[in-house]
Amino acid sequence: MSDRATTNPSRPFEVHTKVWIERAGEVVISDFLAELLEAVATAGSVAGAAEALDLPYRTAWKKLREMESAAGFDLLATSSGGSDGGHTTLSAEAEQLIRALHRVSDPTTTLAHKRFQAERDELPEV
Repeated sequence: MSDRATTNPSRPFEVHTKVWIERAGEVVISDFLAELLEAVATAGSVAGAAEALDLPYRTAWKKLREMESAAGFDLLATSSGGSDGGHTTLSAEAEQLIRALHRVSDPTTTLAHKRFQAERDELPEV
């Protein structure tokens, strides 16, 4: 018997969806990347966002640079110095991307869950 056949049968089947927006074959934004941008907006810095998401700082910056490159415009606006030591906010375009992703992703996920509930009775029980 394979390891797959010994998976805990008491756990119910689940359905998941993934939606992302691309430009020229490059991912501009996905659920994870939107979460990263939203964390930057909340924390006011990439370092704070990385910490909140338990993500290495370098990885967070790498992902943000990749997003900006794929999008073709800035997603972050930063100010440095001052008594607060600087602050990072999202560009208007970044906020538009997040809203667009959620407008597509949220109803897609809801529909997938509703349809899966209808199919659940057809799945084998162990």
